[in-house]
Amino acid sequence: MLRQTYLDAATADMAGGAKATGVRWWLKFCLLGRNTSPVTDLHAGSPWAEVLEAEQLLVDFVLWLALCRPSGRPVSAKSIAKYVGQVRVWHLRTQRRPLTGELGNEAIRDVLRGVERLVPQPAKLQRFGVRTQDLAKALLFLDTETCEGSMWAAALATGFCGLMRGCELGVQDGEAFDPTRNLTRADVRFRRADDGTLYMILMMRPAKKGPAQRKDVPLLIAEGGSLLDPVRLMQQMIERDPVAEEELASTPLFARRGRAVAVREVRAMVQLLMGKLGLESARFGAHSLRIGGATAALAAGMSAAAIRAAGRWSSDVYQIYCRVSRQSAAGVATVIGSTPFDDLERGVRFADEELMLTIGEMPVASTDDFAERDLIEDAWGEDEA
Repeated sequence: MLRQTYLDAATADMAGGAKATGVRWWLKFCLLGRNTSPVTDLHAGSPWAEVLEAEQLLVDFVLWLALCRPSGRPVSAKSIAKYVGQVRVWHLRTQRRPLTGELGNEAIRDVLRGVERLVPQPAKLQRFGVRTQDLAKALLFLDTETCEGSMWAAALATGFCGLMRGCELGVQDGEAFDPTRNLTRADVRFRRADDGTLYMILMMRPAKKGPAQRKDVPLLIAEGGSLLDPVRLMQQMIERDPVAEEELASTPLFARRGRAVAVREVRAMVQLLMGKLGLESARFGAHSLRIGGATAALAAGMSAAAIRAAGRWSSDVYQIYCRVSRQSAAGVATVIGSTPFDDLERGVRFADEELMLTIGEMPVASTDDFAERDLIEDAWGEDEA
């Protein structure tokens, strides 16, 4: 059991890949649709008929996704290919044997080409970023006199100005709240700098860094955004819904009815609020907060280096300068919260992979950098910062 726990932890879902979308559909297809086992025991010496039968089952799975649309929505050939890959990897990891024995992927590739030609492919839905001015208006729809309303206002503003991913704000479907990985009330503190500026410091574990990472990255957000001020909204949330000192470390930072908010709830709230503004809600999601916040920073003239540091994008270059630039990027959140932008009728969007860095963009440490580093150490202690 202990060995399996650590093997499962190698995957993002902490379950050996069993929670991957493709695997979940595969299990439903095999167990409920075909009444057959989702695993095989094929090897190099297996009868050819059994190998072909396993391949045919996988081909039928592809056609089932493409033609029957089990989710109620069309599935592209590209998505189906990804799901088949998830199934193959899951099977090899759990059974220590390939799903179709020594047989290659040629038949699956061919049937996917056939699906592309014969089945109308869904148009790729371009994800829009939330605009600063739109989010500021949308928050007016929330009743911030209530605990839930103030929670949503703080979560959305923090996610936007802090360039946070949806899975950094809430928990994924099928994932239990884990105080060692997810944000808690104990992970937020407020400190006032020598110049009088109030900072909110979130001690977080960024997504996409590996399951073993600790909460060792401080996200600094300064007060004073003219359109969005997550520091003020976070203080308001804590005042509306106080938590006992001994429960801070076990209480989700953003919670509804006593449980951590889910990423799908963040997505639904963003879509609801954008819909209230008359915008096409289907074009928005939880990641729209991060996209919009980064776009606002670019519109304000912030350097790509500062944005990448503030948003915790990964690269070898980032690892070199993150210690000095992370602190200097604390004011990025205030700039984001103060900058409306027009994204050319939604014809231009910000994409993570487009934010590239050059050596020339690397910032140089200043006295302000070290002053803000001292602010973190004062809040959390040198070891934690």
